Amino acid sequence: MKQPSTYSQIIQPAKIEWQNSTPVSEQFGDVYFSRDSGAAESRYVFLDNNHLAQRWHSQQLTSFTIAETGFGTGLNFMCAADLWRTTKLSGALSPNAHLHFVSVEKYPLSKSDLQHACQLHPQYNWLSTCLLQQYPAPVAGSHRLYFPECNITLTLIYGEAINSFQQLEGLVDAWFLDGFAPAKNPDMWQPELFKHIGRLSHEHATAATFTAAGVVKRGLQSVGFKMEKVPGFGSKRDMLRGTIATPEPAAQNLSHAEKPWFHYAYREQCKIPSKVAIIGAGLAGATAANSLARRGWQVSVFEKEAQIASHGSGNPSGITFTKLSLHDTPQNRYYQSAYLYACRYLSNTLRRLNIKEGKDWRFNGVLRLAYNEKEAADQAALLDAQYWPTELMQPLTPEQIHQITGLVTDLGGVMLHGGGWLNPAALCHTLLQQPDISLHTGHAINQLHLEDRRWFLDDHGPFDAVVLASAFDCSHYSQTGHLPLKPVRGQISFVPQTEESSNLRHAINYNGYINPAREGFHCLGATFTPKLGTPEQRQEDHQWNCDQLISTLPNLADQLCLPDAHPLQGRVGFRCQTPDYLPVVGPLPNQEYFQDQYKDLSKGFLKRTFPVGQTLPGLFVSSGHGSRGITSTCFGAEIIASYLSGEPQIADKDVLFAIHPARFLIRNIIRRSR
Repeated sequence: MKQPSTYSQIIQPAKIEWQNSTPVSEQFGDVYFSRDSGAAESRYVFLDNNHLAQRWHSQQLTSFTIAETGFGTGLNFMCAADLWRTTKLSGALSPNAHLHFVSVEKYPLSKSDLQHACQLHPQYNWLSTCLLQQYPAPVAGSHRLYFPECNITLTLIYGEAINSFQQLEGLVDAWFLDGFAPAKNPDMWQPELFKHIGRLSHEHATAATFTAAGVVKRGLQSVGFKMEKVPGFGSKRDMLRGTIATPEPAAQNLSHAEKPWFHYAYREQCKIPSKVAIIGAGLAGATAANSLARRGWQVSVFEKEAQIASHGSGNPSGITFTKLSLHDTPQNRYYQSAYLYACRYLSNTLRRLNIKEGKDWRFNGVLRLAYNEKEAADQAALLDAQYWPTELMQPLTPEQIHQITGLVTDLGGVMLHGGGWLNPAALCHTLLQQPDISLHTGHAINQLHLEDRRWFLDDHGPFDAVVLASAFDCSHYSQTGHLPLKPVRGQISFVPQTEESSNLRHAINYNGYINPAREGFHCLGATFTPKLGTPEQRQEDHQWNCDQLISTLPNLADQLCLPDAHPLQGRVGFRCQTPDYLPVVGPLPNQEYFQDQYKDLSKGFLKRTFPVGQTLPGLFVSSGHGSRGITSTCFGAEIIASYLSGEPQIADKDVLFAIHPARFLIRNIIRRSR
């Protein structure tokens, strides 16, 4: 088997020289903002020439998206956010109006440099403090931050601008074409960049840029913008601004290699926030409800059980977890990005809602032990490749583990900072008790019916959108029969805490896991038995859970008096899994259309073009999250919210295709099995 080449996800930080409080890039030999007045320049070039103040004075505006080609010091973002805040406070915007700002940065500032830059603009302290708290580690990919005070989302993408926008899906209302001048940074200002600016532009999108270079003007004109020169800021003579006159039409037919069946028509399909129904009140449903409610949707959640989080989300505690891998695949990118997002989202959400830390959650890191030779080799390879920075993944010797956790062990490991443990039911309750969310327990939904592009759920409705988030039940409808969701039995054990074990403060992950004590018990788990369907607890499974701890951390097992002569109690749950171990997240396909339009795939006719896939309007699914439901459902919720609103996605295009609900339908067509 060919071994993957090692690589690092670490992004090289910007090299900054501070010249009299002016940041100068050593890579590009240019200033980040005007030496005279950086904030005034940002407001003039990007806010005024995108006409944001005028466009935002509308009670009908529900959302607005800005995209930027260089985050730099974050000054443009802070200026735009401050104008949004001022406009909201004036009453000109509806309370639920949502601003989404997406920015790409190849060389992000270090946190210390960003802090220095923010100190130069104290008028934005209301925002910069929160920005610095959430500022992501220098890891390639997309990072989403939320600012609740004025309902603002920042999606910060670390990477090359052209590659990042090539992988971006969604719609943009205004462009801040920043970054260093074409003469200083010619690699960015390429025809491919303008192509994707045109592809992502919403109807009536605007663009503004500090430069008046002909290559920029011609590039924007080539993708449908009507551009004009206007006076520049300060001593700069000219700059460019414009409005898209003819948005580039979405392709109707694509080659086999472009996977047209997974493409989504954002311009035609995105909706103004109205009424949405969510079926299921576990982690998948609660996170989706929360993501949509903060975007202005009126959310109705239907749960067939009398209590929420009754099935897969019902364990007393679980951990945020990801298995890092040097393989650069959509599957690994999904889970690693989901982990980074969930750690930030969960800790910020629970703190903001004043949920006491320590009782139902704590995000002080997850210790991943090198419990066998393979795991030790995998960890060593990740560390050798400098896969993640030490602020996310810290190598620990047995002595350091003892110093940090108090555990006596001869094993090394890594501390995954930012992660931790929580009670899933408490999280679901917290997320569902927010404004604009109504919960209906004891309501099983048996049928979905579409009429005039609106959905009826038995005798409930109409709804403009529906999100199926009820694990295995998601495949019980006529619209979802192609989803191959399967149960995987898992059993956890409740181990009474002792005086010594009560000192455990970190979640520990090995071939199993153990969490700090909650309400007098440690949660010890978990078995993985796909072909077993019994819901009753089995003592041999409790023994397996105990054996994993005994063989890995015998000192801790002794503190817990394991093995114990008394039978343990615990809980049996069934994970909802897919055959490829990725969740199904996204729009549901029109099965009849797929069977008709893509039947040639089964004949091997791959050189022809195929029409873009047709989805059922407003019908989405978030299921199959398996054993990583805490992290995966948070990420999936943002993906669905972005689909519905037309906002830029949190995941790259290849990841969206890998988790698309139509993938199993396409595989069945190719294999001629229906």
